[in-house]
Amino acid sequence: MNMSKLYGFRELLKAPLKILSQNGKLMAITATVYLILYSISFILYMLSANPFILDLMHRLIALASARPGTPDFSKLLVAIREDTGIFLGIEVAYFVLFFFVALFAQTVVVIIASCYYSGHDLSLKELLLKVSKTWTRPFVTSLWIQLLALGYTSFFLLPFLVPSLVLFDHRIILITVLIFLAIFFILFYIYLSVVWSLAFVVSVVEDRYGYSALEKAKVLVNGKRVHGFLLNFLLNLVTLVIIVTGSKLMKLSPAMPIVVGVIQVLLIGVISMFKSIAYCEFYVQCKNNMTKLGGLEYSRIPTTPVVDEYLP
Repeated sequence: MNMSKLYGFRELLKAPLKILSQNGKLMAITATVYLILYSISFILYMLSANPFILDLMHRLIALASARPGTPDFSKLLVAIREDTGIFLGIEVAYFVLFFFVALFAQTVVVIIASCYYSGHDLSLKELLLKVSKTWTRPFVTSLWIQLLALGYTSFFLLPFLVPSLVLFDHRIILITVLIFLAIFFILFYIYLSVVWSLAFVVSVVEDRYGYSALEKAKVLVNGKRVHGFLLNFLLNLVTLVIIVTGSKLMKLSPAMPIVVGVIQVLLIGVISMFKSIAYCEFYVQCKNNMTKLGGLEYSRIPTTPVVDEYLP
């Protein structure tokens, strides 16, 4: 990596500190509300889901020792079906809740960060007004991103399944192949997520959403993808360390799962906000890079979005 690329990546890491220095109050309010809602949602999820998980595990153990065809066996099957249905309902409900909490927080963060590049002093009232006018675009784009991530994950299930069936009797070779596939899967996912993350910023600061935002992000990222890849890789690595460390601490006492879980949620929430700010800086770098490479292509991009006037 040459010095210019290293400098660009360093700027991505420094951007949150620079932006906080100008709009620290609004960012602090956003972070407080976001992290409180995120933590409360997590605690409610744990308190709601854990009883059903434990009950389901006990009934599955009892089912294994029950005799098929007996009334007890039938009752256990019905109870397991009911518990599974309730548990899936809880999972879906809290997934939707987490999705919207993260959506609004990231939208607010990108709007605040965009004001830094124009020196615009955004008031709380103006911020809420912009969020109300903007949130539908990142919402649609986020749905596209979720579908793409789901499709990618589903597509790679087959490469994992085939070696497991073919190399079932060769344990060492199978483990080696699966590790290689897992590394490739993760790295390629991080590579693809550069465009996905940038598309979210595009959908906030420009009048684009969904496929159009993804196409614009794909054009913008040309020549700068390595910066986004390194940023995603670094943040995913930090998140992994938090999760692994937390999983070890959870075993210390029965109360630790909720305590450690809340701390993990807070830290991951902070990382998510950091990433949103950094990608706003990445968006500006990509636009500047496109201008340097040639203004003709850049001049065809619309310049009248809701909040794009705050960006150079």
